[in-house]
Parts: sequence; structure tokens; C-alpha cells
Amino acid sequence: MVYACLALLTFTSGCKRKPEVTIDIARPKPTLTEYFDKKYLLYKLPADYYNKSFLNRSFDKSTDSSVTEFKPIGFDPSLNLQYTHIYSSQCPYHLDTTYWKYAEVCFPNTCITKDSAYAMFRLKNTSPQSKTYNTRLFYQNTTYWYPTNDSINLSAPDYLDNYYGASLVFSFTLKPNQDTLISLPYNIGPDPKREFPLESYKSAARPGNYEFMLLTLSGNDDVLMDKNINLQKLNPFAEVQKDLLQNGGKKYYGHFSYTGPHHFKFVALDEYFDGKNDLTPNHLYVIKDGKEKKLCDTCTNTFRAVINESWKVDEFFKGFISKTAFIHADYGIKKENTTISNNGVTITIPASKTGDYKKTWGEFIFGPSIKYGHLTVRAKFAQMMNGTGTPNGIIHNLWLYQRDPDPVDTTNPYSHIGNSLGKQPYEIDFEIWNSEYGINTMWDDSAFINFSIVDYMRDANVTVKPGEKKRMGKYEANRLNTRQLNIPGGNLGRDYFNSFHTYELYWYPDHVRFLVDGCEEAIITKDMAKIPDKYAFLWIGSPLYQDGTYYSQSSIPFLLRSKQTVVDYIKIE
Repeated sequence: MVYACLALLTFTSGCKRKPEVTIDIARPKPTLTEYFDKKYLLYKLPADYYNKSFLNRSFDKSTDSSVTEFKPIGFDPSLNLQYTHIYSSQCPYHLDTTYWKYAEVCFPNTCITKDSAYAMFRLKNTSPQSKTYNTRLFYQNTTYWYPTNDSINLSAPDYLDNYYGASLVFSFTLKPNQDTLISLPYNIGPDPKREFPLESYKSAARPGNYEFMLLTLSGNDDVLMDKNINLQKLNPFAEVQKDLLQNGGKKYYGHFSYTGPHHFKFVALDEYFDGKNDLTPNHLYVIKDGKEKKLCDTCTNTFRAVINESWKVDEFFKGFISKTAFIHADYGIKKENTTISNNGVTITIPASKTGDYKKTWGEFIFGPSIKYGHLTVRAKFAQMMNGTGTPNGIIHNLWLYQRDPDPVDTTNPYSHIGNSLGKQPYEIDFEIWNSEYGINTMWDDSAFINFSIVDYMRDANVTVKPGEKKRMGKYEANRLNTRQLNIPGGNLGRDYFNSFHTYELYWYPDHVRFLVDGCEEAIITKDMAKIPDKYAFLWIGSPLYQDGTYYSQSSIPFLLRSKQTVVDYIKIE
């Protein structure tokens, strides 16, 4: 992808851009096209792929002399391998008309590979007596984690939030000086901690890099060899690290083999809309339908009977628009306004004509939920402004939205803050609204982008309180909307909406980074807002909301020509 800047795009981050170059001129193409291993859908990355990257890891080396040739996924551990999940039409997506089951996002792919992964290693008994070895494989995501290396925080077990899992325990009895090659089955996800025993797909494998640890013990009474191990309360990598730091490694040093996170990268989605993933509506991509939230002056679905895209502000307040009668019109999300094809997802905001007035739009979600990751979306959002510099009523939302809202913590002094249902679902948002940020006018000839986390003040100790504005590092943050922490971004001219742009966020346990066209535009840290720590789904729409149009949607004229938003690339890694 090519990143630069348009003349009427003015961001505030100081990221250097070339104003004369068009942004993102080409739709991305797959860079990995041939599988290294077709059964497991593995790609081979270049040998120098991580040369300029720092990968988190718990340990530096293996310590078990009884194990050699440890290959956690069956291949040379020096290789850099990547698995990109495929959402096949062979996967079951719903059980009946009222209950939906999303694909199991895990490795190996349950719908295509239909087999386990196998860790391979050679086990040797060097003692003069027969010996029984108990073995178990453990894995952990290290890209989005709380450290379990020697910087581990032992006083606050945040590392229990990491994505990790274990194989079953396998026992092998070897004669003196016998060695044997062992193949040990396991899977990375779904739901390795059994947090959702009846709906395992809800705990999708976390995108990013994984480390592997093979533990080999002669006894079976260790907590890490318990066949009923409770991984919700115990992190195996943390247990081994604690033993090394507090006990000199008396329990586990000399008994574990280790492969670092360079060896295996998990990509949850790499969507080019080329048919590799199932594009059947309401399978992977769910098209929303139905009436949207009540919006104050549109509660009765009445609007000024004006179809016009060349009106001026004075005509809105004092001219013909203000004098035109209200009529009833169709309003809300309509499934027919969203289509999925090899061109991507297209959201239409349809035009009206006399006798057929409508203010409808489309929205869609990516069904499988994620918890942390690097999201990339390439989109060309529909034009928001008329040629006369007035708004046409459209705004844009690109959200990560909490899948299952938590019970409200009534001990929190801000527990009264909630949505219309009294819930407090997290959001991580890109939002594009009408009018230039910080200018006290009704409208002007620009829009602005806002970066935010909706946290409902679920951490009462954050530094930016409701109603406050503060300079946080190089960004200006505010809670003028009490439910969320905002960092206002750049002002966008009309030409911005004539091009595709790339929107990225990096969602870590302690901060979120927002990027547009490759340039960082905001960082929200845990001292500014409660960083979401629950599963969330991607939600994109181009609605005709009150938000961002100064609560005047009922008087903004109907569209004369249909507008379209196109999303043609999505990646979660």
C-alpha cells in the first residue's frame, strides 16, 4: 500500500506527509501465495523477517537434557512460519434460525485440516534404570501479553489474562539408555482455559506470535501435570518463571524445552474478498438489519420534505428548508443496503425521490470476536459534505464493540454512566463527524476524525475525568462526552472521501494505538482510560445519526444521489 496525504487532509500528529500525492492508490495483494505445508495451511516467512523486530519471550533457552529435536509444530524450529486462518464454507455457522455459531478460530483449522497439531521430540533415558516420564506441551501468545519473563509482576497476576493453553498429559516408560521419537497432539484454541465450555468458539485464538514449552517430569504429582489443571487460575509460563526467580529453578530447571515466538505467527484474518474466505452473507460477515436507536428529533421518523445537495447554511436556518413541512420517511439500517462481493463490502446510503423518501443506510460486523490484536481496514468512506460545504447527514463509524457486556459494578462511583440499555459495553472507535473540530460554528466545509475508547469510567482512577480536557503527552485528550476518552484527530476536506484510506489500531492490554495511512494519530494508555479487556467484534457503518450532525438530522435534506462506502481489505494479526 502507498501512503501519503491529500491537500485537504490536515492531521495534528506531526506525521510527515506529502500533500501532492494521492493516498493508497492500489488495493493490496497477497504477498504469501504458496503454502510451505498445505495440510496445516502454513506459510514460510523470510529468514530475516524478524531481524528488525523485538519479540517478547519468557525464556532464552531449553534446559532439558533428556529431550532433543524439539519441534513444537513438527517442523524445524528455526523456521519462521505463519498460519492465516481460512473461514471455509465447510464450517458450521448456525445451528438453527435463532442461534448462530461462528467459526472456531484456532490452529489447526477444524474445518479444513480436521486433525490436531503434533509436537515432535526425541526423549532419551540416560539413567541405568527404567524410567517413566510425564510430558505436556504448553503454548502462549507473547505479542499481546502481560510479561512472564524475568520482568514478571508477581504481586499482580495480570498474566492470567494472557492467551495460553496446554496439551493433555502423556506418559512414556523408557528402558535404560532407550530413546524414542514422540509425537504429541494438541491444538491452539479455541477456549484453552475453558472459559466458555458450551460455546468454545467465543474464545478465538489470539492473533500474534506464540512460544512453546515442553515440560518433562518423572513424577505426576506436580500442579502442571494435573490432568484437571485450572488454567483460569494458573499460567504455566508464570509458574516456571516464579520457580526460577524464587526457588532457583529447583522444580522445573532442567526439565523444560523451549522454542521462542519467531517460529509461529497466527493471523486471524487476511481478507482480500477473493473468495478464499466464505463471503455468504450472515456467515462470516453479518449484515445488520432493523431500526436503529431513537435519535431525539427523529423518534417519529419525520423529516423536512427537501431533496437537495446544494443548500447553504442560511437556507437551513432562515430559508426554504426551515419553512418546508415535515413528512414521514423510512429510517434505519436496511440489510438491502449492504452487499458483499469480490469488490469488498459495499454500504449504500440510498437517494430519495418525491414520494419515496428514505434515510436508510447499511452496517455490517465481522462475526468472530477478538481480544487484542492489530486491526487493519482499508476503506473509502462515502462523501459527507455537499459542494456548498454543508453536511449531507452521513457520518462514519469503525468500531470494536464488546460482544458480551459485563454486569455493571455498582461500587464504582460512575456506575450511573451507561448506554440506553443501562449497560457499559466497551468500544474502541474511529468516528468521522461533521464540522471542523474546535470551531464554534454549526457547520463548515470540513469534517473531523475522532479516536476514542468508550469505557464508561469503569476505572474511576483514570487521570482524565468527565468534563475534563488534558494534554497527555503529545495528544489532547478529553471526556467532554462522559462515557468515553477522546483524542480529536485531523480535519478532513471533501477530497479526503474521494480516496481509499487505511485505518489501523494496535490493541494491547495496556494501551491502544490509532493510525491513519501509516501515521500514528493517537495513543490511549491505561492511565487515560480503562483499556478494554473483553472480546469485541468489528463493526463498520455509515449511518445517518444525530451524533456528529449537531442533532439536526430531521431537517438535513434527503440525498439527491446515492452514496457508497466500500471496504475492500481487512486484516487481524
